[in-house]
Amino acid sequence: MARDRVLHNAFLRLRHPSVRQLQMLVLFGMGAALAYAFVSGSVAGGFSVVTLALVGTIMGPFTGGNEAEWARHLEKLLKSERDRLMGILDSLDEGVIIIGPDRVIRFMNPSMIRQFGDGTGSRCYQHLHGFDDHCHGFCKLPDVIKGATERWERRFADGTVYEIVSSPFADSDQTPCMLAAYRNVTKEKLIEVELMELNQIKSDLLLEKTRELERISNDIDKLREEKRRIIRFLSAITHDLRAPLSATQSCLWAITDGYAGPVNDEQKDLLQRSTRRIDGLLTLISDLLDIPRMEAGQLVQEMKDLSFNEIAERSVDSVERLAREKNLALDVTLPGVSPQIRGSSRRLQQVLTNLLSNAINYTQEGAISLRVVDSEDELYVEVRDSGVGIPPEELPKIFQDFFRGSNAKSDGTGLGLSISKRIVEAHGGKIRAESPCPETGQGSSFIFTLPKRIDTGAPVGSKVAPDATP
Repeated sequence: MARDRVLHNAFLRLRHPSVRQLQMLVLFGMGAALAYAFVSGSVAGGFSVVTLALVGTIMGPFTGGNEAEWARHLEKLLKSERDRLMGILDSLDEGVIIIGPDRVIRFMNPSMIRQFGDGTGSRCYQHLHGFDDHCHGFCKLPDVIKGATERWERRFADGTVYEIVSSPFADSDQTPCMLAAYRNVTKEKLIEVELMELNQIKSDLLLEKTRELERISNDIDKLREEKRRIIRFLSAITHDLRAPLSATQSCLWAITDGYAGPVNDEQKDLLQRSTRRIDGLLTLISDLLDIPRMEAGQLVQEMKDLSFNEIAERSVDSVERLAREKNLALDVTLPGVSPQIRGSSRRLQQVLTNLLSNAINYTQEGAISLRVVDSEDELYVEVRDSGVGIPPEELPKIFQDFFRGSNAKSDGTGLGLSISKRIVEAHGGKIRAESPCPETGQGSSFIFTLPKRIDTGAPVGSKVAPDATP
């Protein structure tokens, strides 16, 4: 208020007509400054700063000078300031408009004219909106003239959207007006609409995928239940079959050995064939019983601290006769100090015996090797042969239940490798096959690793093998 009184008293000293014209320029310059400050986002602050600058510049050097000299300087200064501010208004991308209380457009900057045409002197509701009467539904003029600052959006008939910010403004004749800035936000609104549509599409897809996952999850649960039902059925059937088959086998052995009377060579051969068939059936039954036991987690109950060298030696002993019959060398490399691990001795021996037996069955000449390497965190076991190998297209399938390779010549259930995989994984290890063997270029190589940790995560006693490395 004090600054406004200083400016007012300064104008009271001006009596000459030309000076009164300069008064109008001052007011017009301040109006333009206010418009620029409004568009820049700080109406009140912009007006105060510009007012102080004008008053300080005008009155500073001429507080004691004569009126004519003051008027000349004031005219020059105001012209320069007006030109500068008008240049700023001309360069703005936003449209700036001043509307009087009678809704007559008093001023439009070039940007506003480019967007709406020059409507200076016409009614705003006619020129801007094409209405015949006041646009009371969205016009903020009455509230703004009373001192309010308003912000709203207006969508025009051609689809363009403008963000409008308006503020009270005193024109050069002190008439209360509305100063408004129009910013075209059509592209932003289109982007918002597109984002909303994309979000809706994403939401719909997410909902669809969620429902699909629920359906899949339900199907998986049903399959798991069906698998458990089949396993329970197999377990019951195989358990019931084992007893009569074992009894039949015992009777055949007794007849073969002559306990039921003498048998000739032809009869003995038939009895021995029957016994071998029953052996195969008992092996299949044993394998089928192993699967539900491991699926039920019973293997964990068998685990204890044990020496792996002892398991390897027992497995080698069980296949030595078969290797000698085929004149195959059996090379065994074990750590100097037996690695200590936690596991099921019977099951790990089953894995090693199965791998060694397979290697012998599929090798006609050459050698079978077993290599055990004791590292800091795990045990590395490799069974290598120089046999017929595994066709590349069959490698991904060899650990599947009941899979038999196309080059398989010996009888089998097709469950040995799949059970071995279950046993190794139940011990926290991994098993894989390579064919041909990368080091020899022939045969096959089966490798499995076992972690040397007990259930609590504490390591079992182990030492690095001095005579072998993986």
